[in-house]
Amino acid sequence: METTDSISEPRRLSRSRDGRWLGGVCAGLGRYFDLNPLIYRIAFVALALAGGTGIVLYVAACLVIPEEGADDSIAADAIRRHREHPWLLIGVGLLAFAGILALSEARLWPSPGNLWLVLALAGGAIVWWQVSTRSPVRTAARGDRVPRVRRQSLLPVASGLLIVGLGVAGLLDALDAWNVDWRIVLAVAAVLLGVVVAVGAATGRAVGAVAVLGLLVLGALALALAIRVPVFAGIGDRIERPATADTLDPTYSLGIGDLDVDLSDVALPAGQTEVKTTLGIGNLVVHVPYGATVDVDARASAGQVTLFGEEHSGTSVHEHLVSSRAGDAPVLMLDARVGIGDLVVERG
Repeated sequence: METTDSISEPRRLSRSRDGRWLGGVCAGLGRYFDLNPLIYRIAFVALALAGGTGIVLYVAACLVIPEEGADDSIAADAIRRHREHPWLLIGVGLLAFAGILALSEARLWPSPGNLWLVLALAGGAIVWWQVSTRSPVRTAARGDRVPRVRRQSLLPVASGLLIVGLGVAGLLDALDAWNVDWRIVLAVAAVLLGVVVAVGAATGRAVGAVAVLGLLVLGALALALAIRVPVFAGIGDRIERPATADTLDPTYSLGIGDLDVDLSDVALPAGQTEVKTTLGIGNLVVHVPYGATVDVDARASAGQVTLFGEEHSGTSVHEHLVSSRAGDAPVLMLDARVGIGDLVVERG
């Protein structure tokens, strides 16, 4: 009696070539789990509109799931081909992390938020990859030794411009001639370094090191925008307790640590008084006077915001609250911001 043994091949998750709309992720997931790919497409779009998570997950899936017919995924193939240059993969990984930080602050609808920064980081990563992996062109006959022509690098020029620019901005800030917003300084530096890379590539100059420097500045900009750490604002614990309205500063800021701003003893003048408190990483507590109406605008990139006992936690927390107005009571316009940490506004 003749028997036939049939061995079924194990099911393999891959990005489908048929019925794909973009990278084939949804079509591959649908085929693997025997579901309609439209379910996954709707899920990715919903997560993208909710805060950009869907974009991160889709790109990650494209990198780690192999394409139909391929042995390895894009990520596995890149690791195998660049084992001798691990710094390249590390650099691109750091850029991806900075892109995720920026994407966490992005909102695709109704306003794009930091989506421009995510696209800039992605474009920078592509430029860095292309510059770092470009192989020299051989023009001589086979067997001849051609001396390598070393192209002049624009790194000294770019580094000099960057140092001078940051030095001038720091000097103006130290002399109180300009209240420097270092996010703007980093953005301008990234633009200038990008121009140097473009000009150098067009004129045949070596721009690999300049591209690395520019991407580091761009990563710092992404971090500053996501966490909003006040540069040079100090590190440690600080307590601010002005006694009168004359000694009340319009701005209180700290880089990293715990900041306690006690305004409970300040007799505010009639009308509106504006105060801004900013903390990069740590805990911020603001004590407001009992007899004042408080109009507070509170923000936290990641953490918890507690306004007069009402708690709100998560990422990109933004709460606006106006306490009950009491006749002609003075109004405190409070702008309170925390990058990562807790923000508390309370009476007394």
